[in-house]
Amino acid sequence: MAKHTRKWAGIARAVAISIAAFTVSSASAGVVLKDGFGDGDRNNAAPTDIAPTDATDVGTAWYLGAGTSAVTLTVVNDATSITGNTLQLFNTSSNNRPITGQFADQALADGDKIVLRFDARVISASPATSDRSFRFGLYNNAGTYTSGDKGSTDVTYNDDQGYNARVDVGADTSNSTSMDLTRDNTSADTIIGGTATSLSATSTNAANQLDDDTVRHFVLTLTRNGTSLDYSLQQDNNAAITGTDASPTGFTFNEASFSARSSAAMDLRLDNIEVEYTAAVPEPASAAVLALATAALALRRRRAR
Repeated sequence: MAKHTRKWAGIARAVAISIAAFTVSSASAGVVLKDGFGDGDRNNAAPTDIAPTDATDVGTAWYLGAGTSAVTLTVVNDATSITGNTLQLFNTSSNNRPITGQFADQALADGDKIVLRFDARVISASPATSDRSFRFGLYNNAGTYTSGDKGSTDVTYNDDQGYNARVDVGADTSNSTSMDLTRDNTSADTIIGGTATSLSATSTNAANQLDDDTVRHFVLTLTRNGTSLDYSLQQDNNAAITGTDASPTGFTFNEASFSARSSAAMDLRLDNIEVEYTAAVPEPASAAVLALATAALALRRRRAR
């Protein structure tokens, strides 16, 4: 009897080790938006803005939201700074004209996360220094999205809610904050990238300021944690801003946005935009191993009697 007990104890231990191994790799991930603008087009409608460098790099359609009209949105070749064809958002005078790209609804279950990453640089800005005037984020379009550029009086994006990152342009000294993350849930009277609710999520690291035309890499991560949302915002290899929002706007996201603050004119270049969703759920193999473990332990108990 002792021999059988030792045998099944060994099996149980082996199965437990297998479960641990599967648990570590149980999350499944998928890219839900990817755009490097190789197709030379910003709205996926002929004719292209510029000659394609990779016709298969179709990505998503990027459209102008409401705001003033003094803006250029097109694909340009920026080979000397980023990677060839690049999206240009040029607010030619002080205004806030956000742009958005849509992707399929991503509803976060507990432990799931969504990540926005991209490359950006500022070619020029007026004024040369401005407080947190480069903005980007992840939103939910509230089901009211329609394709196409919007006019200055359009309200389509007013009800969009999500998270808005803000970064200094130039060596701004108006305050000590160089980059922060806010909750944008003022749906009644503002467009994306406008006024927002503070999360007290700030960085005072001057290295986060866009004070030259160097290409910067940004990563915004939102992770569901029960009824809260954990966040992380990082530029390059600088220390990340991290924290938890106990009153999130929701857990479903389907929109990425970029904009400039209304008090600043700015020539932005954006490239290698990617949104990735990771679901923290057991894969079928993990479930199978767990079932094997349960059966082995049950058999062990019967043998031990």
